Amino acid sequence: MGSLELFLPEATVLVGALVAFVLAILRVPQRIAWGAATVFGIASVVMTAVYLNASGEPFFAGIYRVDALSQLLKLGITGSLALTLLVGRDLASFRVSTRVDVPIFLFFATLGMMALVSATELLTLYVSLELSAYALYVIAALQRRERMGSEVAAKYVLYGAAASAISLYGISLIYGSAGSTYLSAIMQTTMSPVFAVGILLALCGVFFKLAVFPFHAWAPDTYEGAPHEAVAFIGTASKVAAVGLLVRIVLFAAPAGEAITIALLVLSVLSMTIGNLAAIRQHDLKRLLAWSTVAHAGYLLIGLSTMSTVGVASGLFYVVTYVPIVFAPFVVVCVLGRDGSNPTKASIAGLYQRSPLLAFTLLVGMFGLAGIPPTAGFVGKWFLFSAAIEKGFYWLVIVAALNATVSLYYYLLIVKEAYLTPATDASEVRMSGAAQAAACVVVVAAIAFGSFPRHVWEACEAAARAAFAVAG
Repeated sequence: MGSLELFLPEATVLVGALVAFVLAILRVPQRIAWGAATVFGIASVVMTAVYLNASGEPFFAGIYRVDALSQLLKLGITGSLALTLLVGRDLASFRVSTRVDVPIFLFFATLGMMALVSATELLTLYVSLELSAYALYVIAALQRRERMGSEVAAKYVLYGAAASAISLYGISLIYGSAGSTYLSAIMQTTMSPVFAVGILLALCGVFFKLAVFPFHAWAPDTYEGAPHEAVAFIGTASKVAAVGLLVRIVLFAAPAGEAITIALLVLSVLSMTIGNLAAIRQHDLKRLLAWSTVAHAGYLLIGLSTMSTVGVASGLFYVVTYVPIVFAPFVVVCVLGRDGSNPTKASIAGLYQRSPLLAFTLLVGMFGLAGIPPTAGFVGKWFLFSAAIEKGFYWLVIVAALNATVSLYYYLLIVKEAYLTPATDASEVRMSGAAQAAACVVVVAAIAFGSFPRHVWEACEAAARAAFAVAG
């Protein structure tokens, strides 16, 4: 296999961005531009799936690596892109004048995230991180209510800039300790306080993307005020990319392993607890999903904190299957919020009577987030808890189980509103064909991954082994 051939999934996304740019310049109708973008989005998923088992280094050695880890995560990232393009055809929550430009930023954000999970050199990691971040900052600001969009974007950018600055300072400390920006050389570095501090500071950018406490403050306001489709993409693709980066850094930073483990354990407990307790009080569905994201970031850290093959594989399984699970309620948000408003608990009352498919999509999403079988959320938590028990973190499993029990309350409350509360508005909810397709895909994927997890788990195990093999 030629080295440049390994770059075909990224090349497909890049061509999609260029096509979207040309169509925007030509001022073609939004429907045509969005249709072309959707075709390229689906093509990127297919191309990534074709090269799922590819491995090698398409560019300079030690800088950019294609392996089982990167390809698995790229499949999750491109899947998020394709789902966003399917469900976001109307773009009702975006400013009218900017709708034709939205696919450009979605593609460039995707390209940055794909580069992020393949990068094995600190500066390449940082540049990829910023490429994806800038595009996300833009689409978060394009809310149809300009004042709200500007406020949300300002908060998002300020928090993101602070996290990037801290990460860059951490990278400088790592370079000063290791004398190299290559991750393969960094892992040979002798443990020192400066090196450990540098690793922890460098991880701040990752924690920001994952919305880990205390880097979560941007999430509730951004989720509430940003356009629906933008939040759906941010809430899925960026989490997958962040986990890939976290795995790379954690495994390559073996000399500071104990310090990183302690930090991950503390942040895991705080994120789970604060995220779930805050979510209970939310009435806006998007804010509830934001706090839920904080809690799930805590669950993710359980697997990664073990620094074992099983733990990393369980974290990868959780984040990959997290994409269809969390996208399910965002389908509901995008459909019900076509007028630009944010769906609330009151607005989903009696949803089963107005749209059975949409209500079932919401049910599957809530069951998945709560970890109720037969969804993938149950299996994902089972793998995470098993990895923690294997490592001897019994207390962590107890804390996580208690938090999962707390989360049942607000997730099932949403289901109750949709199925048991009489509808205040009896009008039928109409869904476009693309939105129906997106709903069916996420429902089938969430249930299939939970009922037949073997193939996904094997892919995650292979990705974890590949990560450890590269790290030595």
